[in-house]
Amino acid sequence: MMQEWIHTWTYYDQSPVTFFLVFLLLCVFNLIPSIVAFIRKHRSKWTILFINILLGWTVIGWIIILIWSLSYPGEPNQAES
Repeated sequence: MMQEWIHTWTYYDQSPVTFFLVFLLLCVFNLIPSIVAFIRKHRSKWTILFINILLGWTVIGWIIILIWSLSYPGEPNQAES
């Protein structure tokens, strides 16, 4: 009885590996603004990452964060030189 109930609400014929790979791909896509900020050594990279985790799942938030990460990164700090 329990097995029949489980089969009615799950995709039991799909591989869990496929699900995991699609989930991983979506997570990486969601973090593109943060990746860009870290590669460009943006002055606000940690803030961009934090806001990306909080609002990255919304389309408007993701676009705003992407634009912010592509903006002028600012002058390097004296500690970074």
